[in-house]
Amino acid sequence: MSASLELVKIALRAYGDGDVEIALALSDPNVRWDERASRPDGDLVWGRDEVARAMRRYRDGWQSYRFDLEDVAEPAPGNVVGICRERGVGAEGAAVDRRFGGVWVVEDAKVASWSTYLTPREAVRAARELTGPNAPKPRKPEAAPEPALVAEPKLAAVSGSGSAERIRMAAKARARLRRQKAAS
Repeated sequence: MSASLELVKIALRAYGDGDVEIALALSDPNVRWDERASRPDGDLVWGRDEVARAMRRYRDGWQSYRFDLEDVAEPAPGNVVGICRERGVGAEGAAVDRRFGGVWVVEDAKVASWSTYLTPREAVRAARELTGPNAPKPRKPEAAPEPALVAEPKLAAVSGSGSAERIRMAAKARARLRRQKAAS
């Protein structure tokens, strides 16, 4: 697994666990958060503080909330596309179960951009536009297994431990990205 892919998975696991601070610690100080393509009331904000407010405002709008990353791929170095799912009970009491797509751009071992799209297909199209016409197409996403059955040793260790473990894993991923960049 590439370091960019690992970094995004760790950030999303932290976000899903409600740990906005860890997710943003893995981001560039001027991170871009764009939800306009996935929600009519979606935000476009820049910078960790504004993104933290947008994330909290969104998460606070739920009576109960669960976020899962169902599948993820890296069609080009530093460009990560994923299929996400959120479930829960909205502020008005309606049950919600929706899948959507996301694109994350990793630069200098930090998440520089975090964008969501109404459908996974739209996210794949956006990722292709980022990577250009000659970039390899992302692999077809596989059906996601039940989260409890996913055998991802590194992420399993992250989800069961505290913030210190997440920070250590993210630091390793960032160091690997720096080494990859220096070697190229």
